[in-house]
Parts: sequence; structure tokens; C-alpha cells
Amino acid sequence: MQKELEANINSLNFRISKAGKTVSKNLNDIFLIAVSKKKSIEHITKAKELGIKNFGENYAQELENKAINFDKDVNWHFIGPLQSNKAKIIAKHADWIHTIDRKKIAEKINDECKKINKIINACIQVNISNESTKGGINPENLLVFAKYVDSMENINLKGIMVLPSLGENNKKQMQDSKLLHEELVSVFPHAEFLSMGTTNDFETAIVSGSNMIRVGELIFGKR
Repeated sequence: MQKELEANINSLNFRISKAGKTVSKNLNDIFLIAVSKKKSIEHITKAKELGIKNFGENYAQELENKAINFDKDVNWHFIGPLQSNKAKIIAKHADWIHTIDRKKIAEKINDECKKINKIINACIQVNISNESTKGGINPENLLVFAKYVDSMENINLKGIMVLPSLGENNKKQMQDSKLLHEELVSVFPHAEFLSMGTTNDFETAIVSGSNMIRVGELIFGKR
């Protein structure tokens, strides 16, 4: 497993660097999240030994099980749909949340973090593709909602997360996401991250302005 993971990570880093050079970014300019859902503690431990420090989980219970059985020298990113009844678990165990898209959820996360004296990093999920099957706020509502999230004492607004469709509109949606993020940063300079790009489109995402990507399969192999 170690050799395969090392080869996968080296290959991924090469591709990230190559894509980054076209927009004057180096490897350190791109924040890599290894999507580790359905992967074992052993896989995560090996990836950490190879330099990966940020891991993404989609399910609250799985996040909790891994976080309590792992050392503290990694960052856990919750990247799945947020449910209010899971807010307590996520607030306790995640360092980042990428999917805040409703006032109710923001309030719940903020309240739970306040109880344990914790500040959590958060990205607002934007439904850039306007698909009914995807979560996220309407792009037109971003600045108003960002002001609301930014007012929360225990939430640190860090940027936006988008899931562009993989079809012919992929590049257009990525360009729209970049412009939207630039608009956000003009008002909230600390919201510096554009979380965009997965295994299938991370190179296009980097060229289109992403500085945070979420990749699983290219690191850990197929589930």
C-alpha cells in the first residue's frame, strides 16, 4: 500500500504543479484535501506519513469514528451535505466545513462550537450549476449570506465551495465561480479560498482560479 500511495501522491503533485505553472502558481499555492471517505485509518495514516495533512469526509459518523481514533496532527474537512441533527458531531470533530448553505445550519454550527469554545473554518457552498440535486445557495445571494456567516462569532469565513457540472458547461461554471469568488474577496478579504476541483477536473479548476482541490481516487485508488 505504501508504495502505491507514494506513487499516486507523487503523480498527483506533478499534475498539480504542471497545472499551476500555467497560472503562475506552485505546489504550495494549492491546498490539497485528500477525500478519505470509505477509506481506513491505515490508508489515512500512510497518506499522512507521505505528507498529506488534510482529509475530507462526507458523513458525520465516519468523521467522528476516524477523528477519535487518529492523532491530532491532521485537519478534518467535512465536505458532505449538512444536516442540523449532525451539527454537534461535525462541530466537535471537523476543523473545516465546506457546505454551509442555510442560516439554520450556520446558527446550529455556531452554537455547537460556542459550547466547546471552538472556532471552525467554513466555506459557503454555492450551487454554481443551478442543479436541483446539489446543495448550495444561489450565486446572487452570496454576499448577503456571507455577511450573515461572517457575523458568527465561532465561524471563520474562509471562502466558497462549488461543484461545477462535468459536462460541456464545466469551464464556464468554473469561470463564473472565479468571478464570484473575486467579488466575495473584494468585500471579505479573508475569504481567500475557492474550493473547486475534484479527481475529474482539478487541473481545469486550478487553471480557472481554484486554490483548494478535493481529490480522493487519484490518491487512494477506486473505492
